[in-house]
Amino acid sequence: MSLNNFSIKIKPTILGLFFTVTAIVVSVMLLMQYNLSKKIALESTQESFKQLSTNLKQETSNYIKNSESFIRLIENIPYLTEKPIPNVRHKVLDLFVSDIKSNNYIYSIYVGHKDGTYYELINLNEEYKSSFDAPKNTSWLIIKILDNIEYKEYLDKNLNQIKSIKNDTKYKVTQRPWYKEAISSTSSIKTEPYLFKFLNKYGISYAKEIKNSDDIVIGIDVTLNNIDKLISKQKLVEDSEVFLFDTNGKIITYNKVSKGKISNNKSSLNQNTLDEKLTDNQFFYNKFSLFDNSESLYIISPIENIMEPYIKEIYWFILVSFIVFLIIAIPLIILSSSLIINPLHRIVKENEKIQKRKFDKVKNISSYIKEIHDVSDSLWKMSVSIKAYEENQKELMDSFIKLIATAIDEKSKYTGGHCNRVPKLALMIIDEANKCEDGIFKDFKINSEDEYREISISAWLHDCGKVTTPEYVVDKATKLETIYNRIHEIRTRFEVIYRDLIIESYKKELNGENKQEIDSWLKNEQNELKEDFEFIAKMNLGGEFLKEEYKERIKVIASRTWLRNFDNKAGLSREERIRFENKDESLPILENLLSDKSWHIIKREESINDDVKYGFKTEVPKNLYNQGEIYNLTISKGTLTEEERYKIQDHIKMTIKMLEQLPLPENLKNVPLYAGAHHETLIGTGYPKKLTKDEMPIPSRVLALADVFEALTASDRPYKDSKTLSESIKILSFMVKDQHLDKDIFELFLKTEVYKRYGKEYLLDEQIDEILIGDYL
Repeated sequence: MSLNNFSIKIKPTILGLFFTVTAIVVSVMLLMQYNLSKKIALESTQESFKQLSTNLKQETSNYIKNSESFIRLIENIPYLTEKPIPNVRHKVLDLFVSDIKSNNYIYSIYVGHKDGTYYELINLNEEYKSSFDAPKNTSWLIIKILDNIEYKEYLDKNLNQIKSIKNDTKYKVTQRPWYKEAISSTSSIKTEPYLFKFLNKYGISYAKEIKNSDDIVIGIDVTLNNIDKLISKQKLVEDSEVFLFDTNGKIITYNKVSKGKISNNKSSLNQNTLDEKLTDNQFFYNKFSLFDNSESLYIISPIENIMEPYIKEIYWFILVSFIVFLIIAIPLIILSSSLIINPLHRIVKENEKIQKRKFDKVKNISSYIKEIHDVSDSLWKMSVSIKAYEENQKELMDSFIKLIATAIDEKSKYTGGHCNRVPKLALMIIDEANKCEDGIFKDFKINSEDEYREISISAWLHDCGKVTTPEYVVDKATKLETIYNRIHEIRTRFEVIYRDLIIESYKKELNGENKQEIDSWLKNEQNELKEDFEFIAKMNLGGEFLKEEYKERIKVIASRTWLRNFDNKAGLSREERIRFENKDESLPILENLLSDKSWHIIKREESINDDVKYGFKTEVPKNLYNQGEIYNLTISKGTLTEEERYKIQDHIKMTIKMLEQLPLPENLKNVPLYAGAHHETLIGTGYPKKLTKDEMPIPSRVLALADVFEALTASDRPYKDSKTLSESIKILSFMVKDQHLDKDIFELFLKTEVYKRYGKEYLLDEQIDEILIGDYL
């Protein structure tokens, strides 16, 4: 779809832009919020990882320090090296119990001798009792090994023996890693984490050879259980996992946070499991070293779970943003768009006023937005400018219209005021019709200056087609008049005959005829000739009706002959010569006194195709003009031939053609109809389109009456005398009766006394007489 065929309204455009921009901004903010939250979450998780590793290092460091301190403290006690005796309380029992209670991370304290003798105190908490089948109230367990015999002594919290068990054992003290490492070291040692046999748990041993002893080693066992507890205290996200590997890559301990609890089932785990998680982008991890960089600690957390609380915050942010958008942003957007749209809508309405040319009603629309204010101000100034321009154009156009009307009037001194008086009379009637609320005028209203001007222009230009009508036809005052009155030419012929008669009388006298008889004959012939000329001259003036006997007498007079001695084609124009027959003639030649010759006929050359185009229905004469002398003198009524009468009527056709060819604006579109119908009748007998009443709007019917009334009362017509008001009204009434003029308009013309007001301004005093309008209503 091209841009020319595609358009959207500004309001949805602005709202769409606002929503789009808002959506983009919110999306960017959400993305930034998510990335920032992710960064913070990962940094926070990293910090918790560091804190956990620090705590674990600190914890293990405390183990070492406390264990070394304890060993240094008791290694010099004399009875420490005494060998244990079955079911006999050892002197170091109280010391060991006290130390374990002070350091609850200690699982057991023990002393190993070179000969395999072994003494160990184990702290039997609830978690460890099941591993040693301890009685219910057992709190402590003493293991003594003498000569490959193991003695287990179960003590309550008061160190009273509850039970004692004796078993063979293959446990070799001197083969234990802690013993070997301690014997070979001059200071305290810490073993790699290893599996405690009885507990099936990993732990670490701290040991040292007692000074000045025979390879006797004191040791402390610490389980990694406390590490698990420490991890459980750390706030790790759901499904976080903690791996502790020894230097050989074997899992020492494993913890997983599940539903807020720590589980440490590592039976199905191996290094591959960890490697898969470390390469999965859905997990966040870090590696730390514990126990003097000998063990590796891996902490792994799912990114999804790390982000879960932040995602919830983002969701809340989205929800709050959406609510704020609904409650605040949308109303603000609508309000903001209204600040643009409402003034624009009002500007559009003002622009419509300009389109309808209602310039006086155009207002300057105020707006807080400068650009819109400038547009409105520009539009208002434009309307003022257009109005001024139109007024100038109207003034220019009206001046041209009046100029054309004046030119038509000035073209003939005999129709001098017609085009000026008809508009004034027509508009006087229109004003009264516009006020009337009855009959056909009930729905006739002039609602604007344009409508009034449309009628005015129609009246001024109703006869503009007369510019094409030859002046001698418009002004034809006698039957023989063309460019000049041809009666002079005929008079010359009579003069010729008159002299020929005198010459003939002389010839008769020379031939010896009686002079008295000759004089009598000459006098009679001359008198008859004079009478014939006077009759012809009178017939030339025209009248209301020509009797048939007069027509016959014209033809009789025309048959008289006279002798022409000169070539009648000499001195003619090219067009005149074309009309003459191309044949030789011998002079002198005898011709009739009056004749209708072939060269009197002027052929019609213009096309009549326009009649179909414009809907003209008048009958067109065969010839353009017929200047035959007998033909013109025998005109029955007036001075115009059929061809000349059509030529005058043709002015209305030319009026319509001229007006319809003008690029008239919409507000003047009816000018050709109003102006071109003033010679139509209500019953289709008028011209040029033979319209009926229903096809003639009221302004056309008003103009028809005004045109006739002005013509009847005009005192500047050469072919008739001016008529009085009463005579003119009477003739109008006849035309109304014949349905040539509209009865309602005629009665309005009388009731409102428009005829009187017009008469006072344009008629001679002797034309104004009394009229009883009741005779016509």
